[in-house]
Amino acid sequence: MAILDVRPRLLDALTSLRDRVDAARFPLPLPGADRARRSRAELLAQLDDYLVPRLRAPEAPLLAVIGGSTGAGKSTLVNSLVGRRVTEAGVLRPTTRTPVLVCHPDDHHWFTGQRVLPRLTRVWVPAQGERAESAYDEEGRAQEGPAALRVETDPGLARGLALLDAPDIDSLVARNRDLAAELICAADIWVLVTTATRYGDAVPWHLLRTAKEYDVTLVTVLDRVPHQVAAEVSRQYAALLTAAGLGDVPRFTIPELPESAGGGSGLLPATAVAALRSWLTQHAQDPYARTVAAARTAAGTLASLRARMPALAGAA
Repeated sequence: MAILDVRPRLLDALTSLRDRVDAARFPLPLPGADRARRSRAELLAQLDDYLVPRLRAPEAPLLAVIGGSTGAGKSTLVNSLVGRRVTEAGVLRPTTRTPVLVCHPDDHHWFTGQRVLPRLTRVWVPAQGERAESAYDEEGRAQEGPAALRVETDPGLARGLALLDAPDIDSLVARNRDLAAELICAADIWVLVTTATRYGDAVPWHLLRTAKEYDVTLVTVLDRVPHQVAAEVSRQYAALLTAAGLGDVPRFTIPELPESAGGGSGLLPATAVAALRSWLTQHAQDPYARTVAAARTAAGTLASLRARMPALAGAA
């Protein structure tokens, strides 16, 4: 846990490392160039959006990023954890166009500035009858200019915790996919949402393996599980996680309910998300659990740099 002690030499080293990563360029269409460009972008996101901000302000709220595949029910889950509709949920894909961050009003100041996710322009809830600002047009095409982050507050959310509803990691819109990856890099807690029909897909498993590689604080949510197959699906998913070395990851199961479908209220019953809400609240408010969660992700991300930096340097 000493990793969260602010150490000027460590911050200086990370700043220097960040400048070197930023200076790396891979303009030629050579084998491995695309992978190197993605690795560079991911490293910059983790340094700018997570490691440096967390080390500078270890007392800042925990950021839990809700990520997953198209149709996993991420927005409905966030709405239900908050207790009201703060992000659009429905059958329109991609639903999450401008990501939404929700925190307690007392924590608002941590996210209105550029402390984390400095590349995202902050937008606010419009007055009733006005259109919300969006980074996308009505047909989901990316508009010009920087991506945006909408910041909401709700007194029902625990102090010390922020939830971020990320775009689909498998979105057909490339800008959405890139933004989802950037947001996940900013998280203290990765919350991966999948469903009873998609828990074996390659995309969520890529994210799970990345979380294991970085040794981050991870939670999985198995959503929209029909009651009649709940026990079997949960058993199979647990077996897959154990085989992947992720058997100790907290798992939460949410049943398939009418509210899960598009066109509903966008809110699940409080009982359906009570266990996950309790886990997140406890990790935000218990000093020891909070420190462990943040320290694990910070230490794991730092350790991962040892392998990732030489690979990036070799591609330069």
